Amino acid sequence: MRRRAFGALSGGLLLASTVAGPQAAAEPCRWIAHDLPVPEGSTFARTSGSSEDNRFIVGEAQIGESAVVESGLLWDNGALTLMAPSGSELTAIRPKDVNNGGVVVGWQEILDQHRTVAFRYRDGAYELLETPDGENSRAKAVNNHGDVLGETWRSATPNVRQAVVWPGSGAVRTFPTSGPAVGISDDRRIVLAGTSSGSVTDIGTGQQTGLPGARTSVVLDNDRVLYPSPAGIEERDLDGQLVGTWAGGTAPFGRTSSGHVVFGAVNGTATLWQWGVRYAVDSAKQPVFAQAYFGDISDEGALIGTYQDPGGSHPARWFWCA
Repeated sequence: MRRRAFGALSGGLLLASTVAGPQAAAEPCRWIAHDLPVPEGSTFARTSGSSEDNRFIVGEAQIGESAVVESGLLWDNGALTLMAPSGSELTAIRPKDVNNGGVVVGWQEILDQHRTVAFRYRDGAYELLETPDGENSRAKAVNNHGDVLGETWRSATPNVRQAVVWPGSGAVRTFPTSGPAVGISDDRRIVLAGTSSGSVTDIGTGQQTGLPGARTSVVLDNDRVLYPSPAGIEERDLDGQLVGTWAGGTAPFGRTSSGHVVFGAVNGTATLWQWGVRYAVDSAKQPVFAQAYFGDISDEGALIGTYQDPGGSHPARWFWCA
């Protein structure tokens, strides 16, 4: 995990709120969206995950007028690589996460078989992850060792799921869960949401720690768990201790490694909290918060996400123009 000072964003936000000099007399400075490149003819393009250091971003798009399924997209420092095709026009590629080494995880939706299978993707090749016969699987997160966290379920009972860890090496592990699999840390602790509360489980010792109220919109970023509560976005460490509450927040995207800046939303409006002070993201093209979209904030001050306009959805990074 990187431990960089967060300089540019800090200065920009302070400028936005306090100065009345030449900058204020000119056009106000704003967050400017820079589109991430997509293949020609792409539609329904969006981001879906990024590495802890935010070097890599993954997403998906339908490519070409006749496309009926999604293709996987991988950006390395903003440069696009098209992930390998599945080999079938009826199999969608849905990347979900990527680690600092560029290992991508997600799932393939095999439409003609009505089946979903988790994958780990590296060096241009898919590894379909072990899934019991008659079950479906999704890979949701990967740590920097290549350990993968996901879920399995049967089509007849889609709400009854097991959390699964496919390790970089060793035996597959399963864990009961009443909610979605969220993330896996480098020290091999997994975060699971629940119907009333979530949990952090050490997969080596089995020790479990509760996360009160962690039900929906739960995010693991830089070894902190973020999720909405009546008071705002709660931030807890992996020992379950409350680190802070980001007032008014209704959904988190991510945080910097220092923890000084958190990116999220207040009732659908993209918002930043810096040193506890809340700022709406001032941009003509707003990062969209929805379950289908992903967002994060880098230590250098770039926001990551997807915006929508009459031309469709667009993966982008936002930079402060100061």
